[in-house]
Amino acid sequence: MDSELEMDLRLLALQSLGMGLLITDEKGRVVYWNRTFQDTFGLELQKGSEVNRSFRESLILQVLKTGETIVKLLPDKKGQEVVLEEKPLLVAGEIKGGLSLVISQMRGLQALQHKVTLLQEEIKHYQGRLAEKNLPDRLFQPFLSNNPSMQKVIDMANRLAATDVNILITGETGTGKELLTSAIHYKSKRANQPFIKVNCAAIPANLLESELFGYEKGAFTNALAGGKPGKFELANGGTIFLDEIGDMPLEMQAKILRVLQEREFERIGGTKPVKIDVRVIAATNKDLKSMVAAQAFREDLYFRLNVVELHLVPLRERREDLPFLVRTILTKLCHRYELPYPEIEPAAFQALLRYHWPGNVRELENVLERALNLCFDNRITLDNLPEGLVQTQCIQVPAEDRGLLITLVESLERQLIADALEEAGGSKAAAAKKLGISRTGLYKKMERYGL
Repeated sequence: MDSELEMDLRLLALQSLGMGLLITDEKGRVVYWNRTFQDTFGLELQKGSEVNRSFRESLILQVLKTGETIVKLLPDKKGQEVVLEEKPLLVAGEIKGGLSLVISQMRGLQALQHKVTLLQEEIKHYQGRLAEKNLPDRLFQPFLSNNPSMQKVIDMANRLAATDVNILITGETGTGKELLTSAIHYKSKRANQPFIKVNCAAIPANLLESELFGYEKGAFTNALAGGKPGKFELANGGTIFLDEIGDMPLEMQAKILRVLQEREFERIGGTKPVKIDVRVIAATNKDLKSMVAAQAFREDLYFRLNVVELHLVPLRERREDLPFLVRTILTKLCHRYELPYPEIEPAAFQALLRYHWPGNVRELENVLERALNLCFDNRITLDNLPEGLVQTQCIQVPAEDRGLLITLVESLERQLIADALEEAGGSKAAAAKKLGISRTGLYKKMERYGL
């Protein structure tokens, strides 16, 4: 076929396209356009001319510069929005021009949907970069709370991270004492230095001294030939976390006191002091004041450790945080197990709110992990919760905390309304029907809770 005839047929095919088309060279000058494109925007185009600046010059120049496709909504000559897709024309990997397409409505929606997906991935990328940059701020995210007492504690911890002051963290089992210590360390100037954890209750009393201070070679039978450094020595330059400090024997407390006062110690079997620079954070679920009064804990060590006390509030005293905690924990678990986020039936959610949570956040994590892996059709029901939790018929709140019930009920109601609206795709009528209330009642509650 004659090359000129072949070119004419190709151009005729382009003129017959149901979509508008315009081609520019690498400098943004018009090379070719079809009638659909010209009629769509009511433009008078000439070969070699530049496209009207107010129309699309900035877009095509951006494409020619970056090599990235741009999808944008623009008004046509009638003022109706159409989808304009700007693409680079590549020859042997080099940008030789630009292509503008006015795509049909269906293709336009698909293109926009694809663009949204790309933008979402790009946002995730930059969120990850930003999260890495702002890692210290993320460290305290697990402790976000609506409880005033808890907010005060976390604010103090955030500020204390910049210091080297000794801290005593108190709170029941499962409240997150180790997690808070970790957050403080990794936000401090010692973040790149060792973070050594010692569970004082888990180490037998006869081994505790060698674990903490180490020993020289030949110090005792079965000792390692070259000796062994202790936890304090390993933590030099960083932070040592003495968990369950209330279980430390009295005779060992005196040795810890010396380390805090002198910043030195001797290995078992050693004769030379080992100098250290270490920050000490201790934690306990016991009442050390009462232990001091009963002479079960040294008073001087108590005051050395307790320069600042951070008391973590038990979960039963901050029930207003349960909806947030449930969502946060489930999101983390879904990521770990590569599962979609589940639906929680109202009865199951109410059971979670009613429970006393003696094991605090740690128990909540355990219950949710169990439920997520046992549920069917991605829906958590009462059958997926432990029997003892389901059988709890009333909220076991101490008498002095009865006022929390109002906050609890409001938090639950707001969450249920938000979930119903989301499931109904924003339809107020469908959400009201799902909740079993009138639309008027729904509007009032939405206004009340700022939804």
